[in-house]
Amino acid sequence: MSSYNRNPTGVNQHTRDDRREQIFKAALIIYHSEKITNNKLIAQRIKVEYGIETSDSTVKRRRREYGLTGGAATEKTLTPNQIEQLVLMTMDEDTAKGWGVRTVWHKIASEQGKILTRDTVYRIMQTHDPASFAAREPTAKKIFRVQKFPLGIHERWSGDGHDKLYKIGLPIWMMVDDATGKVLKAWVVPSNRMGDIIAYLFLCLAEEYGGVPLQTTTDCGSETTLLYGIVNAIRDMFHPGLKEAQIQAHNYLRSVHNIAVERTWLRLRLEFGDTAVLNFNQGIADLKYDNADPDHYELCQWLWPRLLQKELDKWASFRNGVPIRKQKDKAGPSGVRAMSRNEAFSMFESWGGVNCLQRVDRDVIRQMKEDMGGDALIAFSMPEFSARAEEAFESLGPVVLTQKNVWDVFQAMLPLVFPERGF
Repeated sequence: MSSYNRNPTGVNQHTRDDRREQIFKAALIIYHSEKITNNKLIAQRIKVEYGIETSDSTVKRRRREYGLTGGAATEKTLTPNQIEQLVLMTMDEDTAKGWGVRTVWHKIASEQGKILTRDTVYRIMQTHDPASFAAREPTAKKIFRVQKFPLGIHERWSGDGHDKLYKIGLPIWMMVDDATGKVLKAWVVPSNRMGDIIAYLFLCLAEEYGGVPLQTTTDCGSETTLLYGIVNAIRDMFHPGLKEAQIQAHNYLRSVHNIAVERTWLRLRLEFGDTAVLNFNQGIADLKYDNADPDHYELCQWLWPRLLQKELDKWASFRNGVPIRKQKDKAGPSGVRAMSRNEAFSMFESWGGVNCLQRVDRDVIRQMKEDMGGDALIAFSMPEFSARAEEAFESLGPVVLTQKNVWDVFQAMLPLVFPERGF
């Protein structure tokens, strides 16, 4: 008999694959930020989105190992003061006082990594800011709606511009997946009323997904005519059979009927836009920013788009992770059960959807973008100034840019970017 012991430690377990474990942990943290605590659902999403086969019990064990607990369990590990501070810190971000309990509840999970119970969040908000509850009343007019019957993801991309930030010179353009409501991408742009910019952003999305939807929808503005032409040109180039099937590549709708993207604007304004406008104008009120000074304006046009794009990406990630409420008589994902837009998009088969993406050659799309002018189309600053501003920003050290400190960063950068002015 051999004296060699193949397992001297006596530990009868498989060794962990470090890379797989890193991906596994990152996925669990993402789902935790979306307030998903159902182990079976998490196992299904990990399989679909990351290709990792795992069991419900493994998910449960790993979540416990990484401290990713549900609301009641989390609150047992925190003091009442710590819980209160989590809620108050999130409320403090809402300068415009437009966030309700649901928004604050989900933001705590998304940004602080802690799931609390809804009752706890409600109680603390009522205690510290009861007046804001009375101020948040829906005022939308009733519009006659026709029920939609979505086929699946990428059936339709709905695009529209958000003008509430035009007053500070930072408009937004967004495209949303019609069936799931998932924000595919939102951009802070120099203008959302220029046709070449709108068409270019569509091409950016087509390159990212490697395809185009069966149809795009926008309202009938002059800025969308070039988009109409490009969408039809791509259709004729890659999928001419769809034209013969009389499926429109682009459909113009009145704003009140382009609901997939229009219904998103209220949440964007309440959860992002109103606060951004207030904080921007505070810089003028505090005499930190003079919009009549060309140098002030040039630096502002470099710094604020950088900040708002980062925060817009964070908002879209948050929004996509918030569950859609169940509406049992409605076709599509919300008729099945409450699920996030991310879940509805990645697990489209769970609500009877299909993937309608029409594949394209990414190299052709890249060439079209280059022919239109490339990223210079959506840049707020010239390359030379951007390089100078970037160098000044980096010299400040590891700064996390936020709406709370942006004007302090602005003032710190002024003498570095414009030394000749003697700021």
